[in-house]
Amino acid sequence: MLVKRSNPQGLVVELDVLKAALRVSGDADDARLTHLVRAEMARYEDFTGRVMQPTDFSIALDGWLFPARLPVLPLREVTAITYLDAEHVEQTYDAASWYVTESAPFWSVGLDRDAGLPALSDRPAPVRVDFSAGYDLPLGGGDEVSLLAPRADDQNAIIHMIGVAYDQGTPMDVGEMRKVFGNRRVAGW
Repeated sequence: MLVKRSNPQGLVVELDVLKAALRVSGDADDARLTHLVRAEMARYEDFTGRVMQPTDFSIALDGWLFPARLPVLPLREVTAITYLDAEHVEQTYDAASWYVTESAPFWSVGLDRDAGLPALSDRPAPVRVDFSAGYDLPLGGGDEVSLLAPRADDQNAIIHMIGVAYDQGTPMDVGEMRKVFGNRRVAGW
């Protein structure tokens, strides 16, 4: 089970860029447009499996299911692997005990052979992997370049979705998203 542990506050599409794309002038609709950016970004993330802003996640596992595929992209880092031992006490693996591999387009985390697999608690989902994923927010037009810069086609897709919701008053349905953005879905989603 995937759990979102942080809620980023920035906008993946800057308001002035969005307003220019939608040909909106003035500030009267800024609150509505801000809401639409967040709502349509979340829908796009769910549809594609890509995270548009740096976000912290946990994935709970029912046992030692390693290597474990991390279900969102792009991976930033794995921050912890913890488990409940047989006495229901949380234990944390040392960072040297795991490794991360990419098998495009997915990332997986595994445990080194020497890490050992102790007995687990009989409670549900006793193993947890904490990680962060997501693109960097737009940098604001400077010469700075991020290795995890958001993809222009993803931002344009979100702008398109916002435009539909803004103009028609209802968001694109999933069928229309499949027609327009089907090639942006991560394989296996």
